[in-house]
Formats: sequence, C-alpha cells, structure tokens
Amino acid sequence: MLFRRSIPTTRADRILRFLWPSMSLRRVISYYKRRVARLPGTPHSIASGFAAGAAVSFTPFMGFHFILGAALAYFIRGNLVASALGTLIGNPWTFPFIWIATYELGSNVLSNAGHGVPKETLSFSYLIDHIGDVLIPMSLGGLILSIIIFPLVYFPLRLMIQRFRDIRFAKRQRRAKLQVQHVTEESA
Repeated sequence: MLFRRSIPTTRADRILRFLWPSMSLRRVISYYKRRVARLPGTPHSIASGFAAGAAVSFTPFMGFHFILGAALAYFIRGNLVASALGTLIGNPWTFPFIWIATYELGSNVLSNAGHGVPKETLSFSYLIDHIGDVLIPMSLGGLILSIIIFPLVYFPLRLMIQRFRDIRFAKRQRRAKLQVQHVTEESA
C-alpha cells in the first residue's frame, strides 16, 4: 500500500491515542481556542453559544446536551456551532465530577443531605429503580451550576475573542500597509 504505516500500531497504542491525544493537551486546547475565535459571528454570539453549551453540560440529561445547548443558544441568539463545542466541557473525564457536584448541591438545597442515595448501595440498578431520588437533586444542582457557569464562561471568552480579532485586524492592517508601500516603491 502507498500510505500504510511502516510500523503498524498495536491495539494498546490505539487505545492510548484515544484516551490521550498524541499532541500535547496544551496544543489541543490552543487549537480549540483559535477554532472558537475564528467562528463566524460577533464575539457576543460566539461566547453566548459556547457558554450555553457549557452550562447545559451541567444538567443530568446526557444525550440531550447538543439539543438543549442548541435550543438555549437559539433562544439567546448565540452561535449554534459554538454551543456544540461548548457541550464538550462535559466529557468522560469531567462527567463524574459534574455529577457528584450537581447531586451534592441539589441534595443540600433540598436539605436532604444524608437522606439521599446511600453511597454504598449506589449501582445502576438502584438508579433505575429510584430515579426520582437521584434525578431531582441532580436537576436542581445542575440548574444552579448552569446559572453559575454561564457568566464564568461567557465573559472571559467574549474578551478573548474580541482581543483575538483585534490583534488579527491589526496584523491585516500592517500587512496591507506594507503591501501598499512595496507597490509604491516599485512603481517609483
């Protein structure tokens, strides 16, 4: 084959690449920051769309995060693509922490801390049989955390996008000015 690897990858290598990117995590984050900043639209629409997706990731309705994020972004006139990217805040590495935080916060607000789900009997079958004992506190905790997360994501992201675009505009202006100078020097 023309484009085959000289050393085939093993199953362990493929699993490791799936769990941890081959390029550094800092580079992946930098790529997504630039990707979000280059989305079409105003800084407000992009930041509000991304914040809507991030906020929806704190709800316990897994499988509906894209739909809920898009609906919220549409309602607040946010960018729909940015809302889909914002839902990536909730991922297999962050979901356990998000679920624990939403459940504990919801239980404390409902003032049944200690009366909720016994942690030693927590299993998938218990969750299915007693869905209300878990879903109600998680929904309330998720709503509260979503309200907190939205401005924490929106304001810094809007500022970052505006700065990125200002720097990019200034670079384009300098480049255009240099081209004009170059053309006038050649014609003289």
